[in-house]
Amino acid sequence: MRKVYKNIFGEVISKSKAMKLDEYHLYYYESDSDILKEIEFINEDSIYNINYFLHEGDNEEKTLEYLKEKSDFFDIEKKEIADGFIISTSKLYSLSVDDLPLVSKTVFKADDPENFICSQVIDNETQEPQLERTVKCWYTTDENGEKYAAIECSYQEDGKLELAIDKTSDPDNEQNWAHYDYETFHELQDHFHTDISYYKTAALLPKEAYQD
Repeated sequence: MRKVYKNIFGEVISKSKAMKLDEYHLYYYESDSDILKEIEFINEDSIYNINYFLHEGDNEEKTLEYLKEKSDFFDIEKKEIADGFIISTSKLYSLSVDDLPLVSKTVFKADDPENFICSQVIDNETQEPQLERTVKCWYTTDENGEKYAAIECSYQEDGKLELAIDKTSDPDNEQNWAHYDYETFHELQDHFHTDISYYKTAALLPKEAYQD
């Protein structure tokens, strides 16, 4: 494994400089590659959080035991690509609270891996999404060309849209935002040339979208 030390701003620093800081991050890469395996978040020589990235061939059970020996708080993340989307499954462990993780799935467009379009919490017992905890975002650019979440959506227990907040008319002024629900969603759609039907329900991927 190849180790890279970074400060809290993500800038590469030397090990000796890192040792002098109260807080720094330690990145582990597979030898002779840029494949990131693990990030340790270190404060005053103590690991307070770990992000671990599972890759093909990794044994999740062995990884879990390995991480338990290093920290009580860590996140195991695995990514897959499907039909132009990146689906990231995250298992967040807080062993001082519970042995079971908080499991979530987050979806990104493959050509925009920075901005999530859907985030779902998964029930540990049923392995089904808790639809009422789903959040979706639709993005556009502001007058300065900066991408932002122009529509934010929340959902009911049955997966139907509960609230869509449209910020496009005035992104910085909450008083001018428009609000829609499942029944008035067609009015929101009328404002856009792009098909935004994906946002009408809590379906994880567009192809699963609920149809009346």
